[in-house]
Amino acid sequence: MGLTALTVLSVGVYLWYNFNARSRLVLVVPATAQWFLHVQTKLLRADFAKTQVPPAGVEVLRKTIANLPIFAKVKDAGEPGLALYSDVVAFGLNEGDFFALSLTSEERFKSFLQSLRKRNLVKGGIDKGRYFYAEFQNGRAYVAFKYKALVIFKPSDSAADYKVAEKAFDQVFAEKTHTLMQKEEIQSLYTDEPEVVFYSTAPAFGLSQAIDFPSVEAGDAKQHFVKFSYPSKSSGSSVSPLMLVAKAKYPAQLEDCIDQQNRMSAHTALDLLSRILNQKISDITQ
Repeated sequence: MGLTALTVLSVGVYLWYNFNARSRLVLVVPATAQWFLHVQTKLLRADFAKTQVPPAGVEVLRKTIANLPIFAKVKDAGEPGLALYSDVVAFGLNEGDFFALSLTSEERFKSFLQSLRKRNLVKGGIDKGRYFYAEFQNGRAYVAFKYKALVIFKPSDSAADYKVAEKAFDQVFAEKTHTLMQKEEIQSLYTDEPEVVFYSTAPAFGLSQAIDFPSVEAGDAKQHFVKFSYPSKSSGSSVSPLMLVAKAKYPAQLEDCIDQQNRMSAHTALDLLSRILNQKISDITQ
């Protein structure tokens, strides 16, 4: 395939997606992904804009991020080049798990990485052309960026080296001529503009679903319930709202999360989402 044809196809993918979703961050998810999770942060913020007391998990997550060593010297929120209230995308490949955020400036983030290297928080720094990557000092994860996307990779094998990281990032930052997002079954998950979308290629990773949060106008978010949609679920079969929580191995108590009608409140759903993200971030950085 010639360069011109490849460019036209790539542009076509981007234009198609630009008219069919709010964020292009999910374009980093390769066709080889076993599953992916997409959290549309701005939609969530709008839903809870009038809520005076956020779930406790939101504050736990905020404190964890604020106390990360990499942000200890940051005086200006715009210094790292990270997009405030970026969508969050997580996905899995055979090589391991990934966590993606949007960048506002590649140059700022590259400078930020250089400052972290001077403080011995990351090591290396290799420009592969399609992406630039470095290794966390603890050796448990790698970070790469390109095209305004920041991707953190944690290998499934603790003994994995940079060769595994490069193999994984090569898939993430490949010149895509098609994307998972073009699949009809994935498009159907976005039909009602849900705040959270989870797609799985096999039941072992969980059941594909969309989670639609209500707009909490005022008062108690515990009295407003989220809607779970499972496009591929067979009629008559029931699915626990805590299925993804269990897949994430978060120790949630059933009676504290859903009522007798198998409903989960918006307050509880956001609390669990924040705590699970907090757990994953802590796992990578410890």
